[in-house]
Order: sequence, then C-alpha cells, then structure tokens
Amino acid sequence: MFTLCFLYDMLPFEIISAYTYVWPVHHRATLRHDEFSDMEIPVIDLSCLQTGDPTAMNALVSEIRAACLEWGFFQVINHGVPLELISRVQKQAVDFFSLPLEEKNKVAKGPGKSTGYGFATLSDKKPWSEGFFFADDPSVDDFSRTLWPQGNNPDFADSYREYDASVKALALKLMHVVIAGLEVDDTTHFDQYLTKCSALFRWNYYPPCPEPEKTVGFTAHTDYNLLTVLHQGEIGGLQVEKDGQWIAIRPREGAFAINVGDTLQALTNGKYKSVPHRAVVNRSDARISLAYYFAPTKSIPIYPHPELVQAHEKGAPLYRPFTFEEFTSAKIVQALNTLDQFQFGGLCLWNPVEFCSLNCGSDWSELLGFFLRI
Repeated sequence: MFTLCFLYDMLPFEIISAYTYVWPVHHRATLRHDEFSDMEIPVIDLSCLQTGDPTAMNALVSEIRAACLEWGFFQVINHGVPLELISRVQKQAVDFFSLPLEEKNKVAKGPGKSTGYGFATLSDKKPWSEGFFFADDPSVDDFSRTLWPQGNNPDFADSYREYDASVKALALKLMHVVIAGLEVDDTTHFDQYLTKCSALFRWNYYPPCPEPEKTVGFTAHTDYNLLTVLHQGEIGGLQVEKDGQWIAIRPREGAFAINVGDTLQALTNGKYKSVPHRAVVNRSDARISLAYYFAPTKSIPIYPHPELVQAHEKGAPLYRPFTFEEFTSAKIVQALNTLDQFQFGGLCLWNPVEFCSLNCGSDWSELLGFFLRI
C-alpha cells in the first residue's frame, strides 16, 4: 500500500491525490541516490583557464574532448566561480523553498512564461520536486518585489545576477574548449552561437520522500541546450546513463557537473552526444541543485559545421536545420530522443562546396532549401 502523504511539512505542493506522484514502474529508478560505484564521470581541473598555460590548455582540450566523446558528462573543479557566490545562491534557494506555498505561488510561472515558480513535469505525473526558473530579464526584480515588498532581501536579485555573469563566463570558456576539441580547421561557424547566446537558470528542490522508490525527482531526459552547468549540492541524486547502465554521480564539494545538450549534438552532427540523465530522491535528506542552461537565442538556425558533416560516416547532415525556439517547443512534449523529430527521413544529397558558401547571415529559407534535398 502506498503511504505517501502530502502534508505541507513533507511536500509543500498543492493538496492533490498522492498517486499523482506515483510513477509507472518503467520510469522508476532502481539505483539509490547514494549508490555510488568505481565508475565515475571524469573530473577535470580548469586551473589553466585562469593561468593560460599553453601546454596545460592543450591537455585540457584533449581531456574535455575525450569526456564529450566517451561520456557527454564531466565534472569540473577550480572553475573560477567563487564558492562564496554559490553559497549565497544556495541560501536564497533554501529560503525561498522554505516559504509557505501561498507565498511561492505569488511568483508562479504563468502560461507561456519561462520564469517563475513551478514544476518541471512532462506527463500527467508530477515529479517529487519543485523548481524556480530565472532568465536575464526584469522578472527577477518583479519576483523580489513580490516576495519581499519591504525590500529587505536585495541579495535575491543581486546574487542571481552575479551568478549569471560568472557562470555564463565559465560556459563561454568551456564552449571554446569544446569547439577546439572538434578539430575543425575553421571554427567561425560557431561564433554565431556564442555571440548570440541566452541562458535559463533553475533552482531545483527535492524534499525528503517516504517512499522514494515509487517516484522520481526528475524523470530521465536529455537537456535541450548547448551546455548545462550544474551544481548538484552535497547530497547525491544525479544519475547518468552510460551504455544502457545508470550511474550515480558522486557530489564533489565546489564542483560543477557539465553535460552536452541536444543543441550541441546537432551542431556537431552527432559527434558529441546529449546523454540521458535523471534525478532521484531519498527518505531523509532534502537536496537543492542549481542548473544553468547555456543556449543560443531563439531565432538562430541550428545546423552543423560542414567539416563535421563530411567527417561523419554517412557523409551527410543527420538533422534538418531548426530554430532553437522550434526545438524547445518539441522538447516540452518529448523529453527523450527529441532530435529524432528533426532527423532526415532519407538520403540528404548535399554539395559541400555550396554548403560552405552559406554564411551565418544566410536567409533562413535558403538554408532550409539547401538541406531539404531528400
């Protein structure tokens, strides 16, 4: 008998049937949150990003290339984001999720909105978690005024903006290293995705759960963006799939977990893979994680570098061009294998010389017309 209760001191969500949080067996994790093993994602030291040592930088490019090819996931240490700043943001998250539900609902994410308080759900079932979504826009100030009308918590907005700036700088540096590891002669194709970039930041709260084996913190999914920079906190819960096996990721103090997103998989023509991962919950310990999704702007066309198309065993692009906005709309209804919707249905006949003549400012219809030769 499922005994999950929904008292506010255990689960600060709206009062609904507890069975809304009971997931089908095939979605549930059999691996506990702290069931770590000797198999771990790579841990990479980023000290040379601060020192600029050329020998160390070459080694870093090789390390991150290998991690992207083998895992699609890695952890970074000595990344340059101040630990004090991470702690400030964590404190703000703890304070927010400790508020009564009626207070949190004052900043609920509205229809069609990307920011605010809500649930990251992709089915009729709800995850055992809450979220707060931020973007680099005036909404953070609106949230602050709504939650603290007396103006007595200025660090709510200040810590977000400092974190956004610091992690965005890290994500850009990592993207340059990732691109260097692709070993293409001309990297200017990627400039449009780095100069016109955006980000979504999400606080995740996973309360203790009486029966964690019957629910999920976040169901298996891949990320929609370029790179994700995740601070997973001190409590285990992040799990990554590798070769059909789920692996619990051991938290490391001050480290970030980095993973390849679907958009980067498309840009690399499948060279780097966006890997399924999930969050599990436990009986005794609440967990907060901070997820930063580095992405291109909504309207920019996503298509691979021509050298990576030629280098692929099929010698052709795997996916048709799409805008980031189009892709995120598809992601809302399909958390896994979203890129399958954008695969070519047959042989794509393409001319590498003509492809290379297209530039970043090419007309969108011209680009689509070029690719859609089936």
